[in-house]
Amino acid sequence: MKFSEINNYQRTKYLASSYFILIGLLNFTDTLFNSRNLLLRDAIILFILSLPILINKRLFYLGYGFLASIFTFGILIGFIITFLENHTKPEMSVWLFLLGFLFLSMGLLSALSLIYIGTYSEEKYRFKLI
Repeated sequence: MKFSEINNYQRTKYLASSYFILIGLLNFTDTLFNSRNLLLRDAIILFILSLPILINKRLFYLGYGFLASIFTFGILIGFIITFLENHTKPEMSVWLFLLGFLFLSMGLLSALSLIYIGTYSEEKYRFKLI
C-alpha cells in the first residue's frame, strides 16, 4: 500500500504516532552510543511510544493523546516561563528557545491529532466519543 493511497484519517494517525516514535528512537540511539546502562529503560520507553500503532483502538488513541497533550502543554508552559525569566543570560539564546518551541509545538500538535483520531468515527464520518 502506497502512502498516497491512504485516506486522511489513516495518514493523520500514522503521522501523529510516528512523531512520538521518532523522538523515542532518537532518545534510544543517544543512549545506545552514550550510556548503555540505561538501554533497557529507553527500550521500554520506545515500546510505550509505539503502543498507539500496535493497539489501534479509538479509546486508546484518545487516552494516549490526552495524556501526551497534558504533558507536552505543561512542559511548553514551563519552557516559556523559564525563557521569560532567563532571557538575558547567554545560555538561553533566542534561537535555542525557538528550536525548543518548535519541537514542543510539534509534539502538542501530534498529541492533539491523536485526540482527534480518538474522537472521530471513520464509519460514520463524524465525531463520536464512545
